[in-house]
Amino acid sequence: MAVTPLLQITELQKRYGENSLIISGLSHRFEGGSATGLVGANGAGKTTFLRLISAAAFPTSGEVAFNGFDIHQHVHRYLQHVGIVSDTSDMPQFLTADELVEAVMRSRGVWDEKNSPEQKAALFDLVELDERRTGLIGTYSSGMMQKTMIAAALAGNPSILLLDEPFRALDESAVESVMNILKDFVSKGNILLVSSHQKSYLEALCTEYIEFPYVR
Repeated sequence: MAVTPLLQITELQKRYGENSLIISGLSHRFEGGSATGLVGANGAGKTTFLRLISAAAFPTSGEVAFNGFDIHQHVHRYLQHVGIVSDTSDMPQFLTADELVEAVMRSRGVWDEKNSPEQKAALFDLVELDERRTGLIGTYSSGMMQKTMIAAALAGNPSILLLDEPFRALDESAVESVMNILKDFVSKGNILLVSSHQKSYLEALCTEYIEFPYVR
């Protein structure tokens, strides 16, 4: 039986250098079935926060716990449950989208030779990545790269999605498809954290918000 995910942040603080305090005093509880929007101007700390929650950066103080364990002390264990769309397209340029998503599925232990090829194709269809899914990522447009990142984030059956500007470079049809995917993800009892400058997209997805800068 699957365990309902719980992400808990306690008195989180992040400081760069001696004086640059980015986040301070942030405590929050994210339970399964929740969608949280991260709002604020550029440079307000949204991406820093997502890097802390994805274990890509360490907090100056405080703790981020997933189902009771500190994610920064058990990074690999935590990341097995997480899908990430970062604010940069830093995917391997000499793989195809097809190869990348298969690699994610294999690394997460969800690949099987009988069913997974069909599941992988269905995932590409969901994000509307066309037949160039078998072309090198380095030849993709920015929209195709964004679709590939979203497909890779979903490929390992995560219980947490951390998305930094996921709708960037997507056309209207692709945005609608991704919105439906994310709503379905949350409806299954998972946790979604998403940063976007498109306020209308957040309003359609989220039931709670954290506003940055967050300094208490």
